Amino acid sequence: MLCEKENNELFVRKISSDSDYNKRLKIQAKKQVEYSNPNIRVPKVLNSGINEDGLFFFDMEYIQGITMSEYIKTIEIGKVRSICKNIVTNIVSIDSNETEVTECVFKNKIKSLKRKLQSKNNPVIDEAIGLLNKHSWKRFNKTQCHGDLTLENIIIKDNQLYLIDFLDSFYDSWIMDISTIMQDVQTMWSYRHEKEIDINTKLRLLVFRDILMDTVRSVSPKDYIEVYYALLLKLIRIFPYTKDEETYEFLNTKTKSVIEIIKEIEICEH
Repeated sequence: MLCEKENNELFVRKISSDSDYNKRLKIQAKKQVEYSNPNIRVPKVLNSGINEDGLFFFDMEYIQGITMSEYIKTIEIGKVRSICKNIVTNIVSIDSNETEVTECVFKNKIKSLKRKLQSKNNPVIDEAIGLLNKHSWKRFNKTQCHGDLTLENIIIKDNQLYLIDFLDSFYDSWIMDISTIMQDVQTMWSYRHEKEIDINTKLRLLVFRDILMDTVRSVSPKDYIEVYYALLLKLIRIFPYTKDEETYEFLNTKTKSVIEIIKEIEICEH
């Protein structure tokens, strides 16, 4: 909620939807407080507590900017490169700490998804689960992670990047954050409800995707394919919550395309 102090200063308040969500919102607030980056900012958390209904809340400064999903519709192509470089160089961590624990976390998540989706009888889902199951997830080192880094959650104000709406996740890694951005620029997820996406917006999204992934490849080449595997996992995780046929078909088409991209990358690498 957008709120106003007595001195007319605006701030944003997030309130838990119910008491069961209190724990998750506390984690999200903690993530926002602890996020530290010299070149990418977050709204300052001003206050937190439990309201009279027993619901956790926290207040943060109001950033009056424009979302990246809107900004990309009018941005000069030349500015895309600097934004992508800013995002990648400030989010990517090249420190590798491969562990069996990481592998176990992802395998358990995939196992759970397989159970939830086995009734779908969908060959695309089955192929995706097969790929995810065979993949090694050891390179997913734990790092600072936003948790839901869509273009909607990146704000531009005075040429400065701000991250909003942090989310708790089953695993925190920069690879998951980059894959969430890819969910928008590769599959155009945030634009799925628009009847027609302007051709210039599509072009900018594709340029954003190419520059983003080229920058990832230059900074951490071994993790290039990991971003696509993380993207595939993200898409599969949406299926259990998909209710309408239009979204289901959209998701199915995009999942199939990501599977093909992974296959092509693996052929090139071998």
